[in-house]
Amino acid sequence: MDRGTISSRIAVLREECAALGRELADGGRGLSAEEAFGLAGEAQGLANAADALVAVAGAWGARVETTLREPGPWERVHPVGFVDAMAGTEMSLACGLTEGVAGRKGALGAALGERFPAIRDLLVSGEVAAVTAQKVVDACAGLDVDACVRVDAELAGRLPAMDPARVTGEARRVAGRVAADQVAAHAARTRRGRCVETRAGVDGLTDWFASLPTATSAAMWSAVEQLAGEYRGLDDTLTTAESRADALTDLVLRNVTVSAQVTLGVPVVADRLTPEVPGERFRVEWDDDDTLFDAVTGEEVRYGDLDPASREELSWIEEPPELHGDCADMAEVTPGWAVSGTHLPGLGWVDPATLANLLNLLPFEVSRAVLAADTGTLASLTTSAYRPPKTISDFVKTRDGTCRMWGCTRPAERCDLDHARPWPDGTTTADNLESLCRHHHRFKQTQRWRPALSPDGTLTWHGPDGQTRTTEPQHRIDPPGAP
Repeated sequence: MDRGTISSRIAVLREECAALGRELADGGRGLSAEEAFGLAGEAQGLANAADALVAVAGAWGARVETTLREPGPWERVHPVGFVDAMAGTEMSLACGLTEGVAGRKGALGAALGERFPAIRDLLVSGEVAAVTAQKVVDACAGLDVDACVRVDAELAGRLPAMDPARVTGEARRVAGRVAADQVAAHAARTRRGRCVETRAGVDGLTDWFASLPTATSAAMWSAVEQLAGEYRGLDDTLTTAESRADALTDLVLRNVTVSAQVTLGVPVVADRLTPEVPGERFRVEWDDDDTLFDAVTGEEVRYGDLDPASREELSWIEEPPELHGDCADMAEVTPGWAVSGTHLPGLGWVDPATLANLLNLLPFEVSRAVLAADTGTLASLTTSAYRPPKTISDFVKTRDGTCRMWGCTRPAERCDLDHARPWPDGTTTADNLESLCRHHHRFKQTQRWRPALSPDGTLTWHGPDGQTRTTEPQHRIDPPGAP
């Protein structure tokens, strides 16, 4: 099977599909509603077949296991059904999807090829959607190959006509009948996988995700619903969703002492910093409308409303003795004050007023990073050692914010620092260090995708076939001499 020939056929199919889409977008106004929905259904069959193509191709790639050894990575080829630990990252980079979505596509192809051949054929022909096939695979988690094949044989004939909302329940019913002992054993194992995770939501909000035992969840939901109902009785402006969120928050924080440590990114524009005595301190030119708040009391003020003595105090920052130029790594703008809002990696954006309220409620330990920095100021902190000093480590993690692999959102504080150009050929400096979580640090060592770090903090990954994926730092760095 020739890669070039298959790629050419995919390109032809894609162009034909694009041409149909353009024709429909330009001339579809004459269609009736029934005709339009009918075409959508027919096109969904095409999308189903395309999803199958992605999944099957991903399964062939996922079967190659990469082991890190000297003098270089070693590959072992398994039968289809095996999924290498790095397959999700490879799929993500190749498909331009998040690692979770891309990894599930490849894993779906692997599972169907080995365990559900009849359902795979339905997906390839476009008769069922990938999401439907995925429901069956998920419902049969923990079952061995023989049990899955039995579920496949019993379910495949009914799957195309089955109500999508009933697929999971029906698949679990069949799985429980053909392998009850395996289903019970898997349920016992999954209870040990309970977890709670967070990720950034829309501005000012954070999304929480929890996977908890069903009995515990039922009790928790009952408590949330009861308290939320009481809140709605006291305040009829609250929506049901808002009252539930407030109830959950109060239940979690009840009788709990909370403290937190946060690094605030203080956006001091470079042209506002004026060196008075090089190597000693800088003058900061504030606008009257700039918002500041006391890091202890949370009091919010406009710079223009402060008394002359306070304005003078805020107009100077002391330069840390180990840094030079426009960079003050983890330095305070002035003791006790912070400005603007901040982005907390993995959680999201916090506006100034909300942050001030948080400082009133919780005993935060607040550090500040002045963001008008350039890598040239850190070049003087070169070291021949492999491990960077704390000043460089803090700067790189503040600059990056998260893991620098394309699509990863793990906070940089929980990542390794990796040399973009391998040490000792690459120096241990801020302009050669990137934050990578442990999983993507190991992926980089497979050497199929190679990073190139630009002076402004942009990181470009170069793939084996000339593809590139680019990630931006949380705080871009202005190179020396930039306007």
